[in-house]
Amino acid sequence: MIGQGLTDVDTLCLAVRDRESRRLISEAITAYRGGALRSSIMSTWIAVAYDIISKARELAAQGDAAPKAFIEELDLAIDHHDVRKLQSIESDLLNIANDKLLLLAPHEYDALKRMQDDRNLCAHPAFVVEDALYQPTPELVRAHHTHALQYLLVHAPLQGKSAVARFEADVLSPSFPTSGQDIATYVRSKYLDRAKDVLVTNLIKGLLTAPFGAERAKFIGKERLLAQTLREVGVAKIGIYDQVVPQFVARRIEAVGDDVLLKICTFLEADPRIWTWISEPVRLRVRTLLTSATLPDLKEHLAFDAFAIPELAAVLMGRFEAFDQATQVNVIADNPRREFVDPAIALYSHAGGWRQAEMLGQALMARLAPFFSADDIRRVLEAVAGNSQISEASGTASILETVFELTRPVLNEARPHWRNFVDVMTAQQRGDATGHYAYPGVRALLDAS
Repeated sequence: MIGQGLTDVDTLCLAVRDRESRRLISEAITAYRGGALRSSIMSTWIAVAYDIISKARELAAQGDAAPKAFIEELDLAIDHHDVRKLQSIESDLLNIANDKLLLLAPHEYDALKRMQDDRNLCAHPAFVVEDALYQPTPELVRAHHTHALQYLLVHAPLQGKSAVARFEADVLSPSFPTSGQDIATYVRSKYLDRAKDVLVTNLIKGLLTAPFGAERAKFIGKERLLAQTLREVGVAKIGIYDQVVPQFVARRIEAVGDDVLLKICTFLEADPRIWTWISEPVRLRVRTLLTSATLPDLKEHLAFDAFAIPELAAVLMGRFEAFDQATQVNVIADNPRREFVDPAIALYSHAGGWRQAEMLGQALMARLAPFFSADDIRRVLEAVAGNSQISEASGTASILETVFELTRPVLNEARPHWRNFVDVMTAQQRGDATGHYAYPGVRALLDAS
């Protein structure tokens, strides 16, 4: 049995982030396979002790107060060859990792403490009577290897409250990414790839709490970013997300006041399932607020993100249709989304002057272009060709070139519509010496593609 391979432990060993920690735990595994069970336990403790100190140094370099104080104390003892102090530090190392460095969850501390106790029995056989000489079993040694790897060695030095605070500072910083893919890459590599389950849980709860909690003022304007980040965490850690969010969001949103309840809308955009996880009384409150809230409140709380929920989309579209034209344009420009494509094309097609056509083109067509289908492009081009106030506005050419670039994903289907448009406009403008209103820029993009 002792000589058998440990495929699962070997896989974990390869995931150990610190090279020296990986070498040390590999020595412990080698000793186990050679039948040296006591030596294996002692080598496992050496790997654990080294890794705790290594993580403490990394955290101290980041400026965390508790790790910095510990490393200063350790280095002072090393410099003075203070053996008693060093022995005391080693004896208390797990307590330091648990209480000061916040590296361990309670059950992780208990498992590693049992390993430390077994190490002491192996390292000091003279402390027991001969009949009670410690004889660890292979199963116990394997468990110690697994606990050391899973609970400590494979993880980055992310502390509990400290890691959450650092994550919050990152989200609030100007350098935090804003696109879904970039957010996913950032949070995976810095926080999630080797994060413990408890940290992932705390990050999820923090993201869901931030817009509604006592410190919500500092997250104003960041609500959509929080929701996008929550979505990416959910994709990366789907098991934890699906276990934590349904119950937590139901409890948390139940206690949210009417003044901030509509901030839930942007989270509904990120994950429409949240609508099914909150209680029916809360859903009734949200529907009532969407019906009665003022336009400034709807915009402030990003309420139009609730279009992601069909029953709320009907309420929001009813509110939108009751606004005057200028307000509708403003709403669409601030909240570009697929649901506004049809009314936006209708508004654009009825432009009553050159400057208005340019304004509507920039505010509506350029903003909504990423949502256009090939048929939407056809309708936009027909609106341009059929309204001289649009086609003869000097800024329309650049607007259509922007639309062309933003709709390249559907270019194959839309190509006939673009070709027909430039041919029609060329035929209409044969008397124009400059050729500007024949849209040569659009034709050049079409030909180059």
